[in-house]
Parts: sequence; C-alpha cells; structure tokens
Amino acid sequence: MTAYRFRVKADWKPRDLWRDVVIGEDRTLMDLHERINPAFGLDFDHLYFFARGQSYWDSEIRYVRRAEIEDNPYDAIPEVDIDLRDANETSLHDLGLEAKDRLCYLFDYGDEWRFYMILKEKLEGEPSDREPEVVKEKGEKIENQYGPGLPRHR
Repeated sequence: MTAYRFRVKADWKPRDLWRDVVIGEDRTLMDLHERINPAFGLDFDHLYFFARGQSYWDSEIRYVRRAEIEDNPYDAIPEVDIDLRDANETSLHDLGLEAKDRLCYLFDYGDEWRFYMILKEKLEGEPSDREPEVVKEKGEKIENQYGPGLPRHR
C-alpha cells in the first residue's frame, strides 16, 4: 500500500505556480491528468502526453490517450520512432518511480502547456487506490487558457 506525492510545476513559472498532488500508486496516468487539469484551470479538450524525465517532444516513450494510439500520426513518418502507450492502462507503479524522479506532462499540442512533476515522496501505508488529491498549492489558476499570455516554448 503506497501513494505518491508529486510536486507538479508549471514549466514557465515553476516557483510561482505549482500543486502538490497525492495519488495512489495503482492509479493511472489518466487519473493524474484528470486531477492536474482542473487544479491549474485547464479544460480537457486537447491531446496530452506524459513522459519520463523532462524532455517533452524529445521523449521516446509517450503515455497518451487511447484514441491517439489508434490514430497514431507517427506511423506515416518512418524516420520518427516514438513508442505511444495508453495513459489509461499505465499505473504509476508501472513506471517504477523513485523519490526525485521526474515526469513531464504536455497538454494541448498547439499551445503547449508544459508541466513537470517531481516525485517528492512515497507514502507507505496510504491506500494504493487513493484518488488523486491536491494537498498544497501555490499560484492562481490559469484564467483563460485560450487568451493572451499563453506560454510559448518554441
């Protein structure tokens, strides 16, 4: 029985906009996505992926929505070798994370809302199926994800 406490940081404002999320290790990356978005004021109308580390687009393995795997746009580009995996079928336990390991999370491939998360600690004795919960936060939610002031990473 283990849960994880992640510090999820906005890549463009890491000291000023973050959330601590506790989630059971048997929960999926999709569960984490569904907690992160409203915690930062984002909707669910866009594609997203998680990856190990903080490489974003350079990640060789991406955890995405099932529909993206079925309509894999990379299949038509032979020189691109990206392994897409189902975020709804991948538990946090499956990733084999240790304290201080990082994941990156990119939401909306057009506007590129980039977040990274650090596994702050494993909480032994917590339910492995614990629903994700924001337990600490800093910074205001994003007021308008489609308005001026979008983060630009290109």
